[in-house]
Amino acid sequence: MLPLLTIAADFCGIMTGWVANALVEPISLKLFLTQGLKEADFSDLLPAIFKTVVFGFIIGLIGCFQGMRAKGGTEGVGRASTSAVMLSSLFVILADVVLVRLIITFFPQ
Repeated sequence: MLPLLTIAADFCGIMTGWVANALVEPISLKLFLTQGLKEADFSDLLPAIFKTVVFGFIIGLIGCFQGMRAKGGTEGVGRASTSAVMLSSLFVILADVVLVRLIITFFPQ
């Protein structure tokens, strides 16, 4: 679901950018999208979507792993969820560092 959430957030960002621009200088949505996406390419979106797929996989894998290890009732579930959040955050940051290096290598500007 994380890639779909990213696409929805990108759409909301584009629409909010249009509203902000339209408040300052009236511009049609068609013109805004045409001018804004003129230089955009599929290779601009692919790395970001790929990163969210990897992040979602990491979060899901760690969450399931910690959930299966939870024991000790509600207290154990609380400890497992806290541990899952901390480990997920750490591994997402580490994966981001690695993925940025890979993206720079495979998608040079």
